[in-house]
Amino acid sequence: MTFIFWLQFASVCIAGAMSPGPSLALIIRNSVKINRFAGLMTSIGHGLGMGLYAVFAVTGLIIILTTNEFIFQIIQIIGILFLLFIGIQFLFQKDQEIENINDQKNFNSFLQGFSIAIFNPKILIWFSAVFSQFVKIDATLFSHSVLVITASFIDGIWYIIVSIIVTSYGMGDFFHRRKNIIQKISGIVLVLIGIFLIMDFFQNP
Repeated sequence: MTFIFWLQFASVCIAGAMSPGPSLALIIRNSVKINRFAGLMTSIGHGLGMGLYAVFAVTGLIIILTTNEFIFQIIQIIGILFLLFIGIQFLFQKDQEIENINDQKNFNSFLQGFSIAIFNPKILIWFSAVFSQFVKIDATLFSHSVLVITASFIDGIWYIIVSIIVTSYGMGDFFHRRKNIIQKISGIVLVLIGIFLIMDFFQNP
């Protein structure tokens, strides 16, 4: 695995993690309404949940790749189109309020973060689209493990940063007001990477 290859993958993961949604709303809620530690625990739980999804996605794609390369190529094409669709959606989506999350109080912050990642089927679709572009039949177990760890680590670190920001000097409102800018930046990154993946797919069939 080259550094450029890893950097492309990491960029997609960063763009996905930064996109506003229910997970971000939960992190902000727990950080502001409870305390910073609750936000950090929610972030760690969410990162581990994403890591578990990444394991499922990589394992399934490896099985498909080794048994039917044609189906894998179809998944790759669908994955690229999905990345482009999400990127364009991020760019042109109208201003929307981040969804409010009302969680049961008897769940601790860690389990809340883990659960919102695990019980979101869109995350599995997202990972299948992303990993289908980076899983290689000749790659080592170490290379695939790096992909899984990278996805989990980036997700957890991003939300830890969010937790610290929103609990520091009243930055919660500042961050909330700029969620749409963050979304558009994520959209640009996804579209650019999608275009690059299309070029790479046809140049290296």
